[in-house]
Amino acid sequence: MKDTGGREHKPSSITRVLKIIRAVVPWLVSAGLLFFVILTNDMDEVIRAFYHVNWMVYIAVTVPFLLCLLLLETTFLTFGFRWFARVGCFRDLLRARAATYLLTVISIFVGLGGLVVYGKRRYGVSYALGTTIMLNELLHELASQCTLAMLVGILLSATYVPETAKPAIAGVATVGLIGVSIYVFILIINRLARFMPAFIRENTVLAPFSGIPIRQYGSFYLIKLVQNLLYGLFLAGLLLAFNICPPIITSIGFMQIIHLTRAIPISAFGIGVDQVVITELFRAWEPPGSGLLLAASVVFTFTLIIGRALLGVPFIKSVSDDLVERPVASGA
Repeated sequence: MKDTGGREHKPSSITRVLKIIRAVVPWLVSAGLLFFVILTNDMDEVIRAFYHVNWMVYIAVTVPFLLCLLLLETTFLTFGFRWFARVGCFRDLLRARAATYLLTVISIFVGLGGLVVYGKRRYGVSYALGTTIMLNELLHELASQCTLAMLVGILLSATYVPETAKPAIAGVATVGLIGVSIYVFILIINRLARFMPAFIRENTVLAPFSGIPIRQYGSFYLIKLVQNLLYGLFLAGLLLAFNICPPIITSIGFMQIIHLTRAIPISAFGIGVDQVVITELFRAWEPPGSGLLLAASVVFTFTLIIGRALLGVPFIKSVSDDLVERPVASGA
């Protein structure tokens, strides 16, 4: 980039320092959380816990979960590209979604950014419209998570649960209610956007959303609801493999809170965050001093990072080929 004198601008030292800080801070947070976990747990018990895991149950739960998750995410992605940009092939987007799991290892937002680039290179979808498609996914991701959290919190508060778990359940219900309220507010605003002056409606983030029919919102929402139910069932199966047996509905509700906290970009890959959150939420169902929950949280993190990344490896070559081809269709 050049200024009016023809000289190239170089990134300032402040900009470089900020980039380094953004890269380092998540690792420092994760390291700090792990250090806290190590200090407050008997690591010998945690290591011994791995010898008592039913790995057959783990595999039986994890493999279908990862495959179904990929199919559901691809379905949502295809639906989004076809609705907003009138382009998209399920097979192409399945390969792209799987390949961007490797980018998601860095951050969920980096993974979504990879899909925006893929849409531009493969289908000619503008970066602005591609970003809208990803924002639509995040909106319904959060809405479905908060809905499940709210419903589970309400249901569990009316049934018997251990006293030590009641504060966590109350928190789940509160977070869910707040999230659902925000989603409904956004939905109302988007409905009203069509009545706003054109210069506001057509030049803001409301523009792409204002034309979405309610039934379309319902379709996006339903897919994400099923997807996050699947996450909850996976967590329940994983805990079962470690002989921890909270009610399935509890696992579904707490999974939404885990999902929300690990999405906050303050840690590296959710490392440390998972270990703290999972052990605190499910402590009421863990045999005292067993180390099972911490061991399960490690496997949970490993599965979501490495398991999904391995799904993407076979598709790297074909997706790379897509990115160098001329767009086969034009998008808005």
